[in-house]
Amino acid sequence: MTIAMPETLTSAQQKQLERQCQTRMNWTDAGHWMGNGEAPNCTTRDYIKNSHSRIFKFPTDASATKWNTDWEDNIRHAGHLGTIALTVIGGFFSGSAALTVAAIAAITKDEVQAKIPYPRMARGWSYEFIIEFTFRWSPASPHRSHIIQTLTSISKDFMGKEVNRTSTSKKYSLNQLPDGLARMLASAPSRKTITVY
Repeated sequence: MTIAMPETLTSAQQKQLERQCQTRMNWTDAGHWMGNGEAPNCTTRDYIKNSHSRIFKFPTDASATKWNTDWEDNIRHAGHLGTIALTVIGGFFSGSAALTVAAIAAITKDEVQAKIPYPRMARGWSYEFIIEFTFRWSPASPHRSHIIQTLTSISKDFMGKEVNRTSTSKKYSLNQLPDGLARMLASAPSRKTITVY
């Protein structure tokens, strides 16, 4: 959904409009324009929202097993890298302290690794991953100009019943990102793709 601004503004024009609308010296205490030239349109707003969805389907036991094995392999490889890092850190200690630190660190790493959740699949199940961007811009309110990124994953069983759903959102102020990046992310056309694994 896009609510277009009355006219398309370049990045430089947006910055100029923000400066004019946010500089207190351009406005009276009653909110009337007293700056140079014509009063800017500080009520303009921009709102853009899109989503990108990818659905993985698992029609056979073999495809579900491959998915589960791939996830377990990735977790195992990350664990091996963790073990290497812990061994290097343990090397900074000497004697029995090194053995104790290395043993405790390895046990802790293995326990954490065993608890890493991933979407386990079975025959007939599906897994959907959705990325949504919500962009808001206003020249008069910099604290309201932001982009929200929402990541959602949904697992469904062979009956189409939702088994698991996780969602997380992160809000970024537009001044935290390179110029134009947030608008570009939110302006891309929404898509939904289906992949048979």
